[in-house]
Amino acid sequence: MLEQIAIRTDPIVYFVVLFPLSLGVLYLGYRYGTRAGAHADEKAGWAFSVGQAAIFGLIALILGFSFSFAVGKFETRRSLIVSETDAVRAAYLRAGFLSAPRARQFRMLLVEYTNTRLQTYASIRVSVANPRLHERGDELQGRLWVLAAGTARRDPRSPFIADLTRSVIEIIDVAEAQEAALNNHVPTAVIGIVLLCTLIGAFLIGLTFGRAKAPHPVLSLLFCLLFAATDFTIVDLDHPQGGFIALDVAPLHETLLDMTRRQGWGLIPPSV
Repeated sequence: MLEQIAIRTDPIVYFVVLFPLSLGVLYLGYRYGTRAGAHADEKAGWAFSVGQAAIFGLIALILGFSFSFAVGKFETRRSLIVSETDAVRAAYLRAGFLSAPRARQFRMLLVEYTNTRLQTYASIRVSVANPRLHERGDELQGRLWVLAAGTARRDPRSPFIADLTRSVIEIIDVAEAQEAALNNHVPTAVIGIVLLCTLIGAFLIGLTFGRAKAPHPVLSLLFCLLFAATDFTIVDLDHPQGGFIALDVAPLHETLLDMTRRQGWGLIPPSV
């Protein structure tokens, strides 16, 4: 339940909520620090500094690992788009080894499939993947495979047809890997720990300013802004839905345009 809410929530919501919330927690820390600091001696101050440094070090470690984890997932999804583009290009070119009618049929199916994949990525960008687009993509994969496999059965010794069937298999495999990657997110518990670290860090900063009886509004704003922005970026990298960091499908789109520009095929124009 919580995981589904976290996945469907626009990443900007994390920033909008966390920034003022961390400011409020920082103020609470400041208020508490002004009272506690009045009764603290030198040893207590030294112990507080050591504990604060240890906690901030742990917070930095957690944020660093979480950020690296989210970036890794984003890079995986982006590399799969490149792999999918290469597979589509290879299949389109290898279709030239088919007879003219079959080559035309195969390439038109491939263009329609690529167009469907782009629409799927666009639907993910808006909200979640459209089930109908997934079903259509699976149907087109099946038709491509039937066409390639049927030709391979008629000419089993042709290495060129074998390469074409391998290209179709690669297209199917990459699509399945991308679907798994898009549904594989940073665990909700990790996101919760990151948010908790932000609030603890804000409280400690406020506590430090309060003990010193030296409020720093600018530093407080910058601290909360940077922490909220970091948390937002971690969530945004991990979620293709909403936010500002989106998967670049330009390679796949350019491939679709290249296929539709081929002379003599009369292929359908892209709708994405």
